[in-house]
This record gives sequence, C-alpha cells and structure tokens, in this order.
Amino acid sequence: MNTRQIQFTVFVLGCALALGGCAKEVAEEAPAPDIEEPIPEVVEPPVEEEMPVEAEEVVEEVTLPEEVVEEPVVIPIEEPTDVEQGGLESGSYLYMIRHGDYLVKIATNEYGDPTRWRNIYDWNRELIGDNPNLIYPYHELELRKPEYEITRWSYEYTVHVVEQGETLWSIAGEEYDDEIAWIVIFWDNEELLDSNAGQLKPGMELQIRTELWPGR
Repeated sequence: MNTRQIQFTVFVLGCALALGGCAKEVAEEAPAPDIEEPIPEVVEPPVEEEMPVEAEEVVEEVTLPEEVVEEPVVIPIEEPTDVEQGGLESGSYLYMIRHGDYLVKIATNEYGDPTRWRNIYDWNRELIGDNPNLIYPYHELELRKPEYEITRWSYEYTVHVVEQGETLWSIAGEEYDDEIAWIVIFWDNEELLDSNAGQLKPGMELQIRTELWPGR
C-alpha cells in the first residue's frame, strides 16, 4: 500500500469515528418523545328511564261467613186434581186396614203411586191423629177415586148368640180367627152394645160379617 492509500484509509476511519460520536451525542441529547397518556373516558352511568307506575287495582276483600249453611232444597208436591181431592167426578169408599199395612203400601196398592199416601193422610187425619205411621188393623180409612173405578159391595151377616163368659175378643177369635177383629163386631153392633152399657149378656144376638173383605 502506498502512502496515498494509507492517508485515505486513515481519513475514512476518522470520519467514521466522528460520525459515530455525533450520532451518540445526538442520541443522548435528543429529548424523549412525549408519550401522551390516554385520557380515561368518563363513562356516564346510563340513565334509567322511569317506567310509568300503573295504578294498582283495588281488590275488595270479601268476608266469608264462618259457616255456610245450605238451605234444604224444597221439592214442590203436585197438588192433587179435583178427582183426587174428591170433586164432583169422584167418589169415596172405605178401606179396611190389614195386618202389615202402612199408608205408603196402601197408596201403592190402591193408586199405583206411593206418594199418594199424603192424600190418604189428609182425608183421614182426624182418625189417624198426628202420627201417620200409626194405623191399626181393621180400622177403616176413607179413600177417594173416580166413581167408575170403585167396586162397591154389601156385607152379608150371620147371627151369633152370646153365651155365658164370652167377650168380643173371644167371639172375634172364633168367627174371624183373629181376636183383634173384635172392633169390627163392635162397630156392627154398636147401637145394641150402647143400649146395654157396652156389656155382653147371654142370649144377645150379634151381627157377624160372613167376610171381612168381600171380593178381595
């Protein structure tokens, strides 16, 4: 390498060193760039819209009674017709009570309608009394029907001569095979017995029905 080349090389190196120092100095002296800190956004709380307040419904308090008593259902009873009541087109007849009879049974047998017991009771209230369940054998009840439905008959009688010691009870047992039928003998001979103070005397002649229920 000649002298000129060496000088040129030294010159280049010097320039390079000089530029490096300037660059370093500039780098040290250059102020740091201002970094703007982000400004926090102020977030306003959302405004809640006020909902309109609906008017509250007024609920009336219903006070229930402590105990609700159901009234009984009244079923109206059909009024009997004029014929059933014994009007101009009807007739009456006597029904002799049998053992085991009661008003509902009689109404069923005679009218085919058990509810007609009320009519029978109304027609015979004076005889029966306040209790319609108490009726007695051989007593007679008045019943009513249209005249064309009634079968009428006449009793036939025999004569019974009273002997010493006999009573209506014993005579009924002998003639009717039922001592309770004494009341029939009494009704058939009421005038005779009343004239003798209700006493039986030997030799008295009593009328005795040949049949208690003729035609039945």
